[in-house]
Amino acid sequence: MRSSDFIIKTAKKIISLLPKRNIITFESLPDFSDNTKVVFDEMIKRGYNKKYKLVWVLDKDDNKDNDIFSLKNCYCISHYSSSITERIKRIYTLASARLLITSNIFVPKYSPKQYYLNLTHGAAIKSVSGYYGYPNSIDNAVGISDYLCKSDSLNFNFDFEKFVPLGFPRNDELFKKVDIKAFFKEKNFKKVIYWMPTYRQHKSTSKIVHSSISIPIIYDKNSAEKLNDYAESKGVLLVIKPHPAQDLSKLTAFNLSNIVFIDDSFFVKNKISNYAFLGNCDALLTDYSSVYYDFMLTDKPIGLCWEDYDEYSQREGFCVDMDFVMAGGEKIYTLEDMMQFISDVASGIDNLKQKRNELLPLLHKYTDNKSAQRVVDYIAENYLIKKGK
Repeated sequence: MRSSDFIIKTAKKIISLLPKRNIITFESLPDFSDNTKVVFDEMIKRGYNKKYKLVWVLDKDDNKDNDIFSLKNCYCISHYSSSITERIKRIYTLASARLLITSNIFVPKYSPKQYYLNLTHGAAIKSVSGYYGYPNSIDNAVGISDYLCKSDSLNFNFDFEKFVPLGFPRNDELFKKVDIKAFFKEKNFKKVIYWMPTYRQHKSTSKIVHSSISIPIIYDKNSAEKLNDYAESKGVLLVIKPHPAQDLSKLTAFNLSNIVFIDDSFFVKNKISNYAFLGNCDALLTDYSSVYYDFMLTDKPIGLCWEDYDEYSQREGFCVDMDFVMAGGEKIYTLEDMMQFISDVASGIDNLKQKRNELLPLLHKYTDNKSAQRVVDYIAENYLIKKGK
C-alpha cells in the first residue's frame, strides 16, 4: 500500500470517530444548482448559517471564488482533489457533518449519527436497474408523488419507505416571473420553445450509447436549416440545452437565426436558474427526460421527440409505462411533426391540455411553489428538532 493511501485510510478511521459538529454539506452538478441550491437558499433565508457551517462539496475547484462564500459561515471543499491535504480536509468535513445533502454525486456517510438526504435530480423515466442504484447510507430521498416514488424504488433498488414525496425544490423556480426576451435582444420572436434533450451518447469514458443519433430531427444540416426557417416564419425561437452528460463531440451546433444552443454558462452569465428560464418559456421539447414531469406544473404544451424511441427502448429501456405516463406530450417523429408542433405553439393551440390535467394528480402530490419549504421543514422537524440538534 502506498504511504499516501495508508495515511488516508488511517485518517478515515480516526476521523469517523470524532463527534459531529454543526456542519451541513451540499452537493450538486453543476455546482450551486438544481434541487440542492434551492434548499441551500431556503436555509440561508431562515438564517441557518448563523448556527451551522454550510459547506459546498465542489465539482470544480475554480468555483471556489463564488459569491456564496462571502456569506457568513459558508465554505467549500473539493470533491475530486488528489492532494493529501485536500483529501483529509474533505474526509474530516464530511465525517464531522450532521447533515449531508446531495442531488447528483453521492458522498460517503461515515457515521449512523449523520443524516443523509438525497434530493435526487429527477424522477426516472429511463431504466437503470441492474447497473445504478442509491446507496443504503441514504436516510431519505425526495420524490414528487407516491406513484413515481414506487417506480423509483424499484429502478434505483432503494427502500420505498425511505422516499418522501415533498416535491422537487427546483420546481419552485418554475413559478418565478422572468422576461425571456431580455436574454435574446438581437433575435426576433414572439414565442420561445425550450428544447432539453436527454443524452444519447454519454461523455464518460465508458461511452455509453443509447441511440445512433446525437439529437433528433436536426442532426443533419438540411433539416436544421428547414426547421430554423420555419420557426422564424412563425415567430418562434427554439432554445436548445444539451444534457450535461451528452458527448458534445457527437452534436453539431449550427449557426442559425432562430435555433440557439446554450449551456450552463448561459445561466451563470444571466444570473438565472435553468428552471426559472424553463418556467417562462411557452412550451417544452424533450424526450425521455424527467423534465417532462416537472414541466407539467406549468400547464403548457410539451413535445416529445420520439424519432429514436424504438432504438432507445431496446438499448436501455424504461421504468414506467410510456404510453400511459407520457400521454401528456405530443409525439414528434419527423421534421413535419416538429413543424406542426411549432405552428401549434405559435397559434396558442394546446391539444393535450386535458390529458396533462388528468395525469397531474398522479405525477405530483403538490402543485405549488413551496417544495423547498417542505424539504427544510422536514429536515428540521424529523432530524434537527426531534433529535435536539
